[in-house]
Amino acid sequence: MFFSIFKNKTAEELENEALISFIDMNYKKSLNLYKKAMSKLSKNDEKTALYYFYISIIYKILNDLKKAMNNINKAIEIKSDNFIFYIERAEIKELLYDKDSETDNEKAYSLLKGVLSDDDYVEVLKVFNYPPYDRGHLDDYANMYLKINSPIKAIEIINRFLIKDINNAANYDVKTDILTKMGRFDDAIKTINEAIKLEPECGHYYIMRSGIYLNKNIKNLAQIDIDKALSLNLNNQDKIVSENIKNILKQ
Repeated sequence: MFFSIFKNKTAEELENEALISFIDMNYKKSLNLYKKAMSKLSKNDEKTALYYFYISIIYKILNDLKKAMNNINKAIEIKSDNFIFYIERAEIKELLYDKDSETDNEKAYSLLKGVLSDDDYVEVLKVFNYPPYDRGHLDDYANMYLKINSPIKAIEIINRFLIKDINNAANYDVKTDILTKMGRFDDAIKTINEAIKLEPECGHYYIMRSGIYLNKNIKNLAQIDIDKALSLNLNNQDKIVSENIKNILKQ
């Protein structure tokens, strides 16, 4: 019976489960779910190309670069005008010490120029030219991938830092912000809870959670968190945000 229910899930349902596993850094489960989702689609479906892309990212994370390259090449075969695929292939080539990676970057940037405003294009180039794995630009990296409509890459970037520094509450803070912008409020709450466990006296994290509860229209929990935040030391920006949330809750 369980197998029957699982078998009848749609590609979209499986994709959502795969993304949840990816967010939780359960990469092998995510990989299997994306493969199952892809089996529901036709070979040349544009969504199939996206699944090859997602699978490529996971193989790269798992350090199976040969399979990562194989899957990103399949994605490009189906959808050769998707700039993010070339960015991903360039990253894999760099890990393989392939000097041809710059060709893919140039291809990606030429395609990007056709879909972004001039100002956004300049900002994208600026972000992509930051030193890799630079914690100081984590927000910029993640938000840029959201801007070019690749949330899974935003999560990949954040998870890289979490793997390196799992006890840094600030990493969970950034991840919460990205998940909130994606509209994944339950995942965002689960993530900010980790930051609160690490730094229970940091008012900022209660403000973050209060705002998410407000987005979910759970006003009683939003009120509890904002009261908690206001009982702690806050910087000026957090004080302004907390007062704004408090005023909204009064309405």
